[in-house]
Amino acid sequence: NLQKSVYTAVQQLPMQWSEPPAIEQLSRGRDGQEDGALLIDITAKTAEGVLLAIEADGRDHYRQHGNALTGPTQYRNRALAARGYVVVSVPYFEWNKLRGDAHQRQQYLRRLMKQALQQASTNSAAAAGSSAGQQSRPQLSSGVTTSSGRVRRIRRAA
Repeated sequence: NLQKSVYTAVQQLPMQWSEPPAIEQLSRGRDGQEDGALLIDITAKTAEGVLLAIEADGRDHYRQHGNALTGPTQYRNRALAARGYVVVSVPYFEWNKLRGDAHQRQQYLRRLMKQALQQASTNSAAAAGSSAGQQSRPQLSSGVTTSSGRVRRIRRAA
């Protein structure tokens, strides 16, 4: 199965962990206490203290046509990020292309983790920058459906 295959590959990564990979764990809040809100496929904490949520995303996590994540899967990722996890999504269609080659799968996982860590770092820096400078106000937009059925965007300052 996909989850066990990804778990096995994560366990074999030549990495130092402060908390080793564990399969099917309940989520924790930012305080480190288990909150049980979400069941995570694989969790681990890097030697640097970064909490990873590695999700083996099978067919049910993708829309019927194409490779777009479903709404519930997108929500899961946002909820995990809000709890302090760096989410590493492993798409089944990419994983299956590696055809059981352990070395290729480890390289692929390392690349996904590196990308997720870089993205989390970028998001943290952007959040810190926007909260530091009160001069720039973000623009919020919402849509209004007109009588013709078109959606018109309305922008207002936050």
